[in-house]
Amino acid sequence: MRVIDVTGPMYDGMWTYGPPYPDVVVEEIPQPEFIQYPTYSWRFELGAQSGTYLETSLHLFREGPPLIEVPVQDLFMRDAVILRVPAQPNQRLEAADLEACEVETNPGDAIIIATGWDSHWHEPDFVSDCPYFSYEAMCWVLGREPFLFAGDMPRFDSWQEPQGFFQEFFEQGVLLLAPLVN
Repeated sequence: MRVIDVTGPMYDGMWTYGPPYPDVVVEEIPQPEFIQYPTYSWRFELGAQSGTYLETSLHLFREGPPLIEVPVQDLFMRDAVILRVPAQPNQRLEAADLEACEVETNPGDAIIIATGWDSHWHEPDFVSDCPYFSYEAMCWVLGREPFLFAGDMPRFDSWQEPQGFFQEFFEQGVLLLAPLVN
């Protein structure tokens, strides 16, 4: 079995979604006095949506299942399809863009969108200018009944032109995995 790491690196001062999300702090802590040999440890301060994260409908609905209730075996050995849709900053991805990939999907698949935006992980525009999905594009995705939907951008919806699809997304019980890096 081939395993591919799709998580982005965590580092001090990395991107965040802005307040009320905390800044990411990664700092080395001093050597404990009670340990008589050299040790190295770090303190991490971050929000739940720092770096690459997996979320359930609990993100939108208090009654949604916490991630701990998703059986770990459901996350492995699952068919996945990758749709490569190169995108520009602030580009709205349309259903036609996804359809043009001509990729066959089946209910229960993981659907992954690769726009190339992961190349901006270390850039100041990573969150502010990322591509996003139109309402119709998200309906296209949800119509395929995925188990999990993933992308290489930190936001699936626009802050300037909200598309309003997350209610339907999480009502369907789809897991969200983002942002991916590869």
